[in-house]
Amino acid sequence: MRPLPRSLDPLPDEALTGYILRLAHHLGTSPGAIAIRTGLTGGRKEDVLFRIPMRLLHDLEPEQLRLFTRTTRLSRDEIGSLLTSSLAGRYGPVNRRFTPRSNAAGMINSNAWLLTRTPRYCPQCLTGDGSEIQRRHGGAWRLSWRLPPVFACPRHRRLLRINCPTCRQPVHAVEMNSIIARPWDEDLHPTQCRTTITPRTVGRLQPACGIQLAESVGAVPETVADPQTLEYLLGLQRRLLTLLDPAGQAMAPSVGWLIPAADYFADLRALLGLVFLSWPAARSFAATPALAGALDREAEERLARAAALRDRPGKKHSSRPLTDPPLDPFLMGAVLGIAERLLDAPDEEQARELMLPLIHQASRVDQALSIYLRREAWVSFPLRIVSMNRSKSMMAMGDIIARGPIPKGGGSGARPEGYRRRESR
Repeated sequence: MRPLPRSLDPLPDEALTGYILRLAHHLGTSPGAIAIRTGLTGGRKEDVLFRIPMRLLHDLEPEQLRLFTRTTRLSRDEIGSLLTSSLAGRYGPVNRRFTPRSNAAGMINSNAWLLTRTPRYCPQCLTGDGSEIQRRHGGAWRLSWRLPPVFACPRHRRLLRINCPTCRQPVHAVEMNSIIARPWDEDLHPTQCRTTITPRTVGRLQPACGIQLAESVGAVPETVADPQTLEYLLGLQRRLLTLLDPAGQAMAPSVGWLIPAADYFADLRALLGLVFLSWPAARSFAATPALAGALDREAEERLARAAALRDRPGKKHSSRPLTDPPLDPFLMGAVLGIAERLLDAPDEEQARELMLPLIHQASRVDQALSIYLRREAWVSFPLRIVSMNRSKSMMAMGDIIARGPIPKGGGSGARPEGYRRRESR
């Protein structure tokens, strides 16, 4: 394949989807045409009319990487930064230590901790930084917006959006398991809503919503319940973004220990499920009354959906209502705030005291799920030890950490890397 006549440099924190949209707009063609001409789809033109494979959001196969490098004139590192696989060192839900998924398709399929079908977004970030290239093609569709723990934009002091303000549907809502909605459409700007607003009829393509999603810097964002709640959510988001940043803080506190960022996000994932499963046992840990009230309604609905699924015959998937992260940014911030507070206990004894009421209530509701959320391949080793051992007469925590997990069949396990005792405050 020959190089494209013109290319673009990736923007900081840009996702592959956004890069393809901007490059297509730059060249006056469709995202599907770019996918074909850069080797992402293997040249299957008939398929690209409807879909660009979802697995490409996470990683590229060696031949796809070679062709994309050649045609776009980007380096392998630049291309890697566009993919969610680049986040694995910091973000546990795409780290193979914390998931049984072994390839790109497996990592994407049914992984609720990646927003694959529609991203959240900040309308003011989409406006761009005022440079000529961003005035033409808009700002970045950020890779971090694909992560459920990214729910706010501290720079513009607002929660992210998930829905289009006009059609009220999730933006870029995809069909046919494609990373880009309407890949054949070359008339849409990268920052316009690509959601098809009416169902497709036989032999006829319905129009896209097409509303401009970018807003000027002076636009007034949606209001949050009260200033105290907004300040809390923005502070929480800043802390989480620091952990996701490759150049940011590499360790975070969990049950009296400092653990790597990837382990910490795995712990947040597990505690989100524990909070919903045990609600209202965790209600007192909500930072503000507005956050507690929102979680009251959300938890009630989730527990009802899970109970209905448990009562039906066949494969139930009853854990999903309790373990999937909320799409709503406000709710996501609310439940992550509780998880952060639980993990922030200064030592394992206090952490155990805080978590025991949640664990007891969760076990009464669904004992199997309660144990599943604390299994070895799901959480950090310190959190597993604290949450699975309820006796205060257990071996000293430091000795357990130093000894490491014992593999099945006996023998001595390797010491977990990167854990160290948190200094007392």
